[in-house]
Amino acid sequence: MLALATVRPAAQTPGGPVSDLADASSLVLTGTVQQLQVRAEAGAIYTYATIAVDEVLKGRAEHPLVVVKQLGGTLPTLGLAIIDQASFRTNEAVLLFLNSRPRDGTLYTVGLERGKWELVPNLATGRRMAARGQLSAVLDDELRRTVAGSAPQSGTYVAVPAELRVADSADFTFIPPAEGGPARWHQADDGQRVSIEYQDATDVARLDAAVGRWNAAGTVLELERGASGPAPSSGCQNFADSNTIRFYWNDPCGEISDSDPQTFGVGGGFFTPGFQKTINGVVFNKFLQGIAILNNTFANRTVNACLEDAVTHVLGHAVGLGHSSDGGAVMFPTLRASCASGSAGLGSDDIAGLRAIYPDIASGGNPPQAPTAITNTVTLDTVTLSWTPSTAGGPAQGYILEAGSAPGLANITTLTLNSAATSTVVGAVQQGTYYVRVRARNALGTSLPSPDTVVNVGPCEAPAAPGNLAYTTADDLVNITWSAPASGVVQGYRLYAGYAPGASNALVTTLGATPAFAGTAPVGDYFVRLAAINSCAEGPQSPDLLVSVRACTAAPQPPASLSFTRTGNIVTLAWVAPTTGNLPSRYQIHAGSAPNVSDLLVQDTPNNATSFQAFAPPGTYYVRVFSRNNCGFGVGSTNEVVITVP
Repeated sequence: MLALATVRPAAQTPGGPVSDLADASSLVLTGTVQQLQVRAEAGAIYTYATIAVDEVLKGRAEHPLVVVKQLGGTLPTLGLAIIDQASFRTNEAVLLFLNSRPRDGTLYTVGLERGKWELVPNLATGRRMAARGQLSAVLDDELRRTVAGSAPQSGTYVAVPAELRVADSADFTFIPPAEGGPARWHQADDGQRVSIEYQDATDVARLDAAVGRWNAAGTVLELERGASGPAPSSGCQNFADSNTIRFYWNDPCGEISDSDPQTFGVGGGFFTPGFQKTINGVVFNKFLQGIAILNNTFANRTVNACLEDAVTHVLGHAVGLGHSSDGGAVMFPTLRASCASGSAGLGSDDIAGLRAIYPDIASGGNPPQAPTAITNTVTLDTVTLSWTPSTAGGPAQGYILEAGSAPGLANITTLTLNSAATSTVVGAVQQGTYYVRVRARNALGTSLPSPDTVVNVGPCEAPAAPGNLAYTTADDLVNITWSAPASGVVQGYRLYAGYAPGASNALVTTLGATPAFAGTAPVGDYFVRLAAINSCAEGPQSPDLLVSVRACTAAPQPPASLSFTRTGNIVTLAWVAPTTGNLPSRYQIHAGSAPNVSDLLVQDTPNNATSFQAFAPPGTYYVRVFSRNNCGFGVGSTNEVVITVP
């Protein structure tokens, strides 16, 4: 099966037992993901996962928090995706196998995604399981002994990277690599070769052999060995918009630990959503610069045929290929077991994958014709423009927007959109009247303009104050509701809470546009106010609402409508909260080997969320959910569901 990805870059050696991962790790721990950040550093893009440490199984953790620094992530205008890189989500419980980068001592997961396991309860026993895909292990004394008895690793690590200790560092939204969309070298369609810059110490014979393999696949993509240079001591990942693939031998910048034989290389590339192309029905982003880094330690590295496979693999990621599930493909996640007896070249799936990305004819042979219509909607100072492309002419690969003070003029602005999308959003537009039109373009030319659309942007005003504030409580759980302002456009709310009227010394937080808030607070009295906000300003605050948080007086009613879904051995339960009486502050999961029995699992949830995830070994489980608060359990439970895991 062929896998395509935005930037495809990582490879691993054979193996997989916990002991192999532990041998390659200097620090093994369990913990909870508290925060995710993405930022540019040392010319590359990294994702930073802050972990609250629960237990250290190997090594030492002298800080309650450690930060795992993973190569890859997405900034607002530039992304770097690494295939099979371990990804994280907030509040996730994890078991991590970590080592430190020689370059800066920061922590990364050994073997990419293989070094990160999710911790979930075992539905049959209640014991915590470490799960990753179809693999699982009980977090018990035997696993702890295995990890503790693994090969020792010397060296120190940095718990918090230096760049995160700089004040006012920017935070960005993390996007997993699978959501970045595939990428390719668009210039291949125009007959331009993609050059590979490489360091002087490279085994040129292996590089040439790998280049020859991909060039022999019979596509429009042509790679060529370009200029060589000295090995850098840092900055292998630097983004320079070089329009080349940069190949580094023996990990000169210290991205991978020498004691980590699980990772034989990383690769991929920088991409941009601009100038997208649709190839065989798939929208591809444009590669700006490729990365291929070969580790200096991995199994069979001294065997030329295996080394050739490794170079071919990381270059395959740098031209757009993901991993293959075909064990005979060079893009299989691990080196082919047969490589030591001689290289087999590209597999049929490798060739099929490259031909899917780089077909003989990738785009139309004519320039596009003018879009037939353009429309607009205005919300405050934000304008959304949409247009209808022509059905004649060649396909558009991008558009040009023109705005003027009169019909046909472009004296206000001209925007180039490097995307085939037929809509765009423009924010912070000043009050006024604009005449806007759009032109389509591709590599062969630009069309005439569409008809004009008249955009009227009115005054940008703050919304009025919210009204009808009300609240309910259950133990320390507080639910606040309100009604939207009587006038103005609302895009969010800001909540203020204090210990006295008009004060905000307890909490200030920004909320979405939904008129509801849920959170916990210690027992006490709070004065709460709300203000509506939009892109223009914050409106006036509502009158104070006195919120009294008191200890519970009665147990809650039971929940209802229990259901489940199952993916492999991971079971997700969902139910409906009670709608009368005291609200629960948490729930309790019961699982048994027979109806109405709780002999397998009895476990509280951490909050009042109405879903729960668990690991379920093969077997049949009878599951119910009870509601509870600090006063006790509700009378009765949900319906009982029967879960069978083959």
